[in-house]
Amino acid sequence: MARLPIATLAAHEFQKRHQRAREVVRNRGMTVRTAEQHLRPWLAIACLCGADLPELAQPISDRRKLLSDAPQGPRSITDEGQNAAALLEMESRWLVADDLCPRARWVPVLAAARDDAFSRYLADSSNEALTDAAAALQRLCLHLAYDINGHNIPTYRAPAAQAAAA
Repeated sequence: MARLPIATLAAHEFQKRHQRAREVVRNRGMTVRTAEQHLRPWLAIACLCGADLPELAQPISDRRKLLSDAPQGPRSITDEGQNAAALLEMESRWLVADDLCPRARWVPVLAAARDDAFSRYLADSSNEALTDAAAALQRLCLHLAYDINGHNIPTYRAPAAQAAAA
């Protein structure tokens, strides 16, 4: 598996789920509104990872404009050497992602998807597609793992370990 940039990886995860949601809607398995609700966590994750998706272009642009118009005083360079434009982009993405789906709601979705992918991988570790899926979701989890507000992504626990802990 090629080591894709995290933004590309997050975009692929969203697009894969978006395509599957369209198929389910087309087969009348769920409504468009329900499908969109299921996709919101994945769109927020993609946004936080820096993915450039058509669905994010306008909301990020709108948020960037609102933030740049607000009086905030001088913001030229931070301690880490990031310029004001990079900070504005990060802050815009964070706010758009939070509008789409708050972290407290997407963390369990991402963790459950990762755990499911790992369980399938453990059942058939010779399957390259399962290996790639588990690795991709784990990379997203590691990238987004910690939050200053305590909505951290829990580490993977095998189903047997979960049953023993219960």
